[in-house]
Amino acid sequence: MRVLGTAAGGGFPQWNCACSNCRSVRDGDKALKPLLQSSLAVSANEKDWYLINAGPDVHKQIESFAALHPGPGIRETPLAGVILTDAELDHTIGLLSLREGSCLTIYGTETVRRCLQSAFPVFPMLKNYCSWEWQTLHPDFRQQAGTLGEGTIIVETIPVSSKPPLYAKSSKGGESPEDLWEAGLVLHNESSGKCLAYFPTLLSITPAIEACLEKADILMVDGTFWSEDELVKMGATERDARSMGHLPISGPSGIAEKLASYPAERKILIHINNSNPILKKDSIERDALEQYGFEIAYDGMEVEV
Repeated sequence: MRVLGTAAGGGFPQWNCACSNCRSVRDGDKALKPLLQSSLAVSANEKDWYLINAGPDVHKQIESFAALHPGPGIRETPLAGVILTDAELDHTIGLLSLREGSCLTIYGTETVRRCLQSAFPVFPMLKNYCSWEWQTLHPDFRQQAGTLGEGTIIVETIPVSSKPPLYAKSSKGGESPEDLWEAGLVLHNESSGKCLAYFPTLLSITPAIEACLEKADILMVDGTFWSEDELVKMGATERDARSMGHLPISGPSGIAEKLASYPAERKILIHINNSNPILKKDSIERDALEQYGFEIAYDGMEVEV
């Protein structure tokens, strides 16, 4: 199974904040480079590809990878579907840009489907442009993406959070803790017997999540913020990392400490916010992570599972 990824997180426009790590980019610092929104393209047969989330950069991401280019027929595309981990704008707004591609299958939880019918009405907006099939992801059993055979990817859905996107929060409250707004995915390659765990957001490590991280051969895990109060110190927001739904990388019970004991072949930090110092190649924070065997995701990163 071939996996192609892009690395950045959502939230703030790339390289448009006031922290010292980002300010140097405007001065031509080659140690820092703007990244596209976090996403994956996955294929088990090099012919049928599935996007894991579709953000505002989806056209740039497709153009950057020849295997995703359309053709040779009219409206022919190697994209077979999109698998959504949540309904956040930075993971779903790209669906509007994919309206020219008909016959795509969209996968997501039932909570995400309802949201894309109402709070962010992507499907009503697109109904006159294309016909897409919806497949609901259930945490109770594994599902296949694609038809049986060499192109099949087995998807395991893991509950992460019942926290809705800000735009979907009800002013009256009433959100149900049973609503599965955010999920992690374990992608299984039955041919190799290996699997990849993909968690672009992670607030806590539940027993179910821990079991996935322990068995996965490759981990791609939330690396949004280095520290708990990263954005608060910048004056960008009053909310800390955890209140925004992300465990910080550093500190007691942070992502790095928790992932250190897992036996995965590769541990890759993804969904990295532009305020995070690990984006700077010569930073102390990045050097410390790399010495402990962590990798920092980058645009065009490829892995085999």
